[in-house]
Amino acid sequence: MADYQEYRRHVLHRRWRRIFTTVLALLMLVLLCGVWVLWRQLYPTPPTRDEPQVTLLAQAIPDAEWRTLGYQRQSTVTVQRLADGVTTAMDFRLASMPASGAGPVELSWFDDAVFLGDSITQGMQIYDTGLPNAHYCAYRGVGPNTVVNGATCTRADGVEEVPLEALAAYQPRSVYILLGTNVLTRDGDYASFLNYYSLMLDRIRQLLPEADIYVQSITPVRPEVSAEPNHSGMYAERFIRVNNDLAALAVEKGCFFLDLWEVLADENGDLRAEYAQPDGYHLLPEGYAAWVEYLRTHTAHTRPVEGAASAAEFEDAERAGEAPAEKADAAESAAA
Repeated sequence: MADYQEYRRHVLHRRWRRIFTTVLALLMLVLLCGVWVLWRQLYPTPPTRDEPQVTLLAQAIPDAEWRTLGYQRQSTVTVQRLADGVTTAMDFRLASMPASGAGPVELSWFDDAVFLGDSITQGMQIYDTGLPNAHYCAYRGVGPNTVVNGATCTRADGVEEVPLEALAAYQPRSVYILLGTNVLTRDGDYASFLNYYSLMLDRIRQLLPEADIYVQSITPVRPEVSAEPNHSGMYAERFIRVNNDLAALAVEKGCFFLDLWEVLADENGDLRAEYAQPDGYHLLPEGYAAWVEYLRTHTAHTRPVEGAASAAEFEDAERAGEAPAEKADAAESAAA
């Protein structure tokens, strides 16, 4: 009888050991699968640069000329649409604000504007060739997620503040946004960047319902930047795709889109060498001077501008065959 009990315990022991081993192996397999899925989400396989990027816009416009920096705006339509009215991908230059017919505004026009951005925008505040008299919510190393999450940021002068709180305190008539370079350094998916950007625009619109909001394109970089460690995502082709999506987002949110590549990029889509700091993506004072001149000629004119005719007046004057200045002189003569 003792031998039978001993044999029974031995059989049961082996059975439970097999069950335990099988369960452990299954748990290890599930764990490895989970780790693999998490790894794929955190580090997606980047698309090769040689793969053609065929967008719906490219299908709608077979001519390859639209892909070049020499492409000229063919119409005032800013969004390419399918027959059923669905918005498609776009070339960001098609959605950019055209130059205003009233000519450049005075620098004082920006005195009640706020520039929201990172270290690239800080240069606009620091250099005399920028707009030092404007207001700034500019912080080194930030992205749209920082603004949406309400993090405390440090200005160039060392003052700490929450970006949206500071922006609301200024109560500006115009908001210029340039964010993205710091969170687009690695090659790969940027859906999270666009989601945060969309939320940020919604928050700003809630805080400042009457303000004109300008979404500025991600600025170009020098071609050697992408070869540097942790900068694999900073190259012209990728930034063009990002700007395409930013342009579509700006149109969707009722904002104005500004194409800074028009003045900062060369014929290859790279940052002009004469505007580039040694790091290849920050700007020299000459770059800010070109940037400011572009902004002066690309304003919405949704509010009166002292010393400048409105776009409507300019168009009326053109149809009447006389310049706005001549109309003003005629009015003054009549009054006298």
